[in-house]
Amino acid sequence: MSAALIPPSKGRILLFSYAFPPMHVQMTAAVYKPMAAITRSGFAVDVVCADSFCKELPLDYSLLLFAENTFKDITRLRPSTTLASRLRASSRVFSRIPDLMTVLSESAYETLMDMDLSKYDAIMTWSPFHSINAVMVRVKKARRNVRWIAQFSDPWAGNPLEVNRLTKFWNERNEPRAVSAADFIVHSSRYSLDLMLKSHPKAFQRKTDVIPHAYDEALFPQRPKAHNEKILLRYVGALYGRRSPEPLFHALVSLFMRRPDLRGKLCVEFIGSIPPEMLQTTVALSLPEGTILTVGSLPFVESIEKMYDADILVLVEANIRQNLFLPSKLSDYMGSRTPIVGLVPPGGSEDALKQLGCWHARPDDIDGISRAIEDAVVHVMTRPDDQWCDESYRNTFSGNHVASRFTDIIGRL
Repeated sequence: MSAALIPPSKGRILLFSYAFPPMHVQMTAAVYKPMAAITRSGFAVDVVCADSFCKELPLDYSLLLFAENTFKDITRLRPSTTLASRLRASSRVFSRIPDLMTVLSESAYETLMDMDLSKYDAIMTWSPFHSINAVMVRVKKARRNVRWIAQFSDPWAGNPLEVNRLTKFWNERNEPRAVSAADFIVHSSRYSLDLMLKSHPKAFQRKTDVIPHAYDEALFPQRPKAHNEKILLRYVGALYGRRSPEPLFHALVSLFMRRPDLRGKLCVEFIGSIPPEMLQTTVALSLPEGTILTVGSLPFVESIEKMYDADILVLVEANIRQNLFLPSKLSDYMGSRTPIVGLVPPGGSEDALKQLGCWHARPDDIDGISRAIEDAVVHVMTRPDDQWCDESYRNTFSGNHVASRFTDIIGRL
């Protein structure tokens, strides 16, 4: 949607997020989609974000045109040139604690303090570049009337995936300050919010909510879905460590033994980075030739199209005790209107798939995975036009619905 088509403004929001097109990190699209929906609902949204200064992070220009047509005022930050900032940037340690964006702290603070923040109904920040929250704590001290909505897509202090001791120390020190200073806190998963609230007074719960990542229907193709020669299962995203396709391969072997008529009639395509050794296991090599296909990483908008054109989408998560996250990819899967099979542990994704009413099993339940795939394949082969999910629940992940929940918060501040 071009800027000229955006409805008259209901108010004004400042989006302060380091993750923004063309930066190619997981949160870039997760930030863009709900904020674009908020602009379409009638709010004017200005942006302060990171410039493309960090060579360690790849770029993806597929969302850039959408962003430039949606947001009129985009200010891009580069590291400050003061002596203190240059010394920090030159340190391998201090330029990365707690994250790669910490070198933007001074320029971000100076930029915000030079702006007329009183014209905004709220400033919205998005993590997990948590250094952004320390900047907002300083801003709130200097501009007490600023209303700050802080979105957390993952746990902060206590994040089980964080292994760096210095980062853990920084998180434990800075999270209480940010939680206290923020006017409202949003998580995308109840599990990650509960983890945060364990360490803070119960009174803070009144200023929190759980709002899932959104899908944006405007990013999907506006045409009929592709017709595939075989039943095409697709996984979109990176695989590594304990997030492995091995249970999926075992389940396919079991399926083909039980249903030999399906051999040669379906294939699984992996889009994204995957270690070659994961595709060279004994089980993977035992599958019929042509069952496993691989494609490298794609620009975000192109990956959305691949989701749309699959017959079945596969969600593969690590076999862990509990998953605290609700990935933005699952929201995009829902937005594609493509049937989903999930290999998910207890946690946010499993809860969502249960409410969605689609096929899923635990990563260690090979028979359950095999049956889930079979049921999804039979659905696609025999009754593809039948409803496969709870539409009312799916719609709660739409950009319009998520935007309305954020703007309701703004109205209450």
